[in-house]
Amino acid sequence: MKIALIGPPKSGKTTIFNALTGQDIPVDKYSPAGDANIGIVQVTDERITRLSELYKPKKTIYANIEFHDFPGIFATEGEEAESLTFSGIKSCEAFVLVLRSYPDDELDQLYSDAEPLKMLAHFEDEMILSDMVIAEKRLEKIELGYKRGVKTAAVQIEEKALRRILEHLQENKSIRDLSLHPDEEKAIRGFQFFSSKPILILLNTSEEGYKNPHPALDEFARKGYLTNQIAGKFEQELSALNSDEAEMFMEDMGISQSIRDRITMLCYQLLGQISFFTVGEDEVRAWTVTKGSNAVIAAGKIHSDLARGFIRAECFAYDAITEHGSEKHLKEKGLFRLEGKDYIVQDGDILSIRFNV
Repeated sequence: MKIALIGPPKSGKTTIFNALTGQDIPVDKYSPAGDANIGIVQVTDERITRLSELYKPKKTIYANIEFHDFPGIFATEGEEAESLTFSGIKSCEAFVLVLRSYPDDELDQLYSDAEPLKMLAHFEDEMILSDMVIAEKRLEKIELGYKRGVKTAAVQIEEKALRRILEHLQENKSIRDLSLHPDEEKAIRGFQFFSSKPILILLNTSEEGYKNPHPALDEFARKGYLTNQIAGKFEQELSALNSDEAEMFMEDMGISQSIRDRITMLCYQLLGQISFFTVGEDEVRAWTVTKGSNAVIAAGKIHSDLARGFIRAECFAYDAITEHGSEKHLKEKGLFRLEGKDYIVQDGDILSIRFNV
């Protein structure tokens, strides 16, 4: 999973990135913007810990999320979205949009006032405008190709999808709200449109403001966004403390989980992801797959050969193995199953793929 941290300049993206990853990237308000910062965050999952205790493998591998912290974007209207930075942003699977909600006289003058609703409206407009430009340019090339006699079935599907998208964008609507046919989705996948990406909004507030939910949160939710309020500076300071000290300050703030656990859980929710596991003496490992995926797709996450030569999946549930203690007992109780290609993988399934290539 690759997630982009984006937002206006000096909104607190890097502060939150440091808290998530344990890095120490400079966050002074006058620090110049540089290249994207990249950090990998391990997804805490007690189920993997428990399975490792049962199987005692040589290796235990948790799932992880790769966070990319990008310099501020869309600071001005009509900012050109064709640079390498924008290409990097659009290659990510989802966006965490960080919006500043605490006042700062200098930042207010340099950029904009801490008005999250206005910031979001500006971002939505700029994402839609950028996508419109891309769609229009491609449609012009398709029309030119038609005049030259290039009119394949694949190009016609692409044209139909782009015209639907352009019409939708012209109504100031994001592509993520448009239902496309699978063939159309496949045809436009390479464009990586801004407004097609799922977005988690993080409202970055002060330590004092954290205990009072910002009114904008309700409006974000009404618009259908997954949202959360966070005190970025406090979280960065918290991440540098030992566990006992951190727990004391978290309790005082009313925080029950670390920022890593909270944000990774929200990212899974944002992308509709679940976890399944593979177990054995050599390795216990967590794998991530989209909710609703079948056994063949899950097999492909492990290795493409397993999907290509899939025969069936041996399957049992995490809850069953922790309750009964061994695969032998599961088989005796009829809790060890053989599933075919169409089986829909459930969160917490433990799979062993039988295949022949």
